[in-house]
Amino acid sequence: MEPRYGRNSVNLIVNVKQIMSIHYFEFKSDFSFPGETHNYWELVYIDRGKAIVTSGEDRYSLSTGEIVFHSPNRLHAIASDPTDPPTVFIITFYCPSEGMKYFENKRLNVPTPLRKYISEMISDGQEAYFLADDSPYERELVKRADGLIGSEQLIKLNLEMLLIKLIRSATLPKIEDTRNKNYDKLTLQIIDILTNKVYGRIKIDSIAQELGFSRTYISSVFKDNCGKSITRYFSDLKISEAKYLIRKEIYTISQISDFLCFDNPHYFCRVFKRETGMTPKQYADSVSYPDKYAKKT
Repeated sequence: MEPRYGRNSVNLIVNVKQIMSIHYFEFKSDFSFPGETHNYWELVYIDRGKAIVTSGEDRYSLSTGEIVFHSPNRLHAIASDPTDPPTVFIITFYCPSEGMKYFENKRLNVPTPLRKYISEMISDGQEAYFLADDSPYERELVKRADGLIGSEQLIKLNLEMLLIKLIRSATLPKIEDTRNKNYDKLTLQIIDILTNKVYGRIKIDSIAQELGFSRTYISSVFKDNCGKSITRYFSDLKISEAKYLIRKEIYTISQISDFLCFDNPHYFCRVFKRETGMTPKQYADSVSYPDKYAKKT
């Protein structure tokens, strides 16, 4: 028997049928992949740095916060910009929905509020699968037996949310949401200060004084918005920057420690291992990849 109120079916703008692969990869400066085609969609997002992307006959630089969609069966390739090696999120998926026509070979800047969906996909991807860390291609997804329940479904849902929100942002008139406006602005101001001081030191009291709020208030707002304390966020920024500098293969560990204002290289290595689970040297080895992915000179 048909449900009494079941005749009003849901209009699915995009409906992802299958996740083919997920990668979150930190490219070294000489990384280069020659190209491939496949019969499903590919989304490439630059989390940090710059990449040189080829899509069909088009070739362009993609920077932090930008995203590109490769349509099914379109030849595409990617390489590091050696001046600013990127951290890249790549997800491939099968989605035959009509709404995907909007994304055909589309290059977009992802609005800051929508980047949370990418962060969630990265997090749930690591929970659901054993992700390859030596190349952004190859290898089928291998499920984790110990992954959190629902991780695979959350990847699909966050991907669909991102796609729908991107379509909306381009097709709907901009309506300013004044709810929590100051709240969000304050958090962004704090993040700007922390980012600008990543090569220095911070004092939370000084940040509070600069912004005209109490230490307690800015700490509470930041924790509610970001899920971590200001000092922990700042530490994460420094380690992220350290990883970036290591991948450039220009500086010694002592130099990087000094650049980022750690008390000494030993303390830097200790913090790095605490945050990443490996020493700086082990990290440098972990982001190495077979010679076939290095640019030919």
